[in-house]
Amino acid sequence: MKPLVEMWIYLAAMLALSHLVVVEGHARSSLERRRAIQPRELYRTMARSRTGWQVVDVRPELAEGYEESHVPGAIPLPGCDDGRAPAPARARILKSVPTVVVSARGDEPEVRTCLSRFTLARSLAGGMEAWSEARLPEDSGEYAPPSAKAGGGCL
Repeated sequence: MKPLVEMWIYLAAMLALSHLVVVEGHARSSLERRRAIQPRELYRTMARSRTGWQVVDVRPELAEGYEESHVPGAIPLPGCDDGRAPAPARARILKSVPTVVVSARGDEPEVRTCLSRFTLARSLAGGMEAWSEARLPEDSGEYAPPSAKAGGGCL
């Protein structure tokens, strides 16, 4: 009888610890959403890591700025609406990948909406405006998925 009681105590402890891990993960994710990433911090992360952040550009209209200039490797998702994204971009948007949401100035309503779509997401502090003011590299033109060839990095 004693081994059965010990097993139930062990299972209850494991269940309690698992619950704490889930709660902590949710709290961390919620805090991350409130803390914007600075342009230079994002640039350093992108430059040193091949598995860094997915960058999603949510400026409402592609003509409003994406084709003129965007963060290198950014995936266009106008207004955070899949239906408005170019077809090749839709398959590239992954909800479980750490994501940075880029808007014009970093404080638009679509940013808050879009942050909740991803498991781990942050906004770009100051948006594309701050990225440009920091004189960081920019791309222009229509969206083209990254090349599948070796060395197809964005920076």
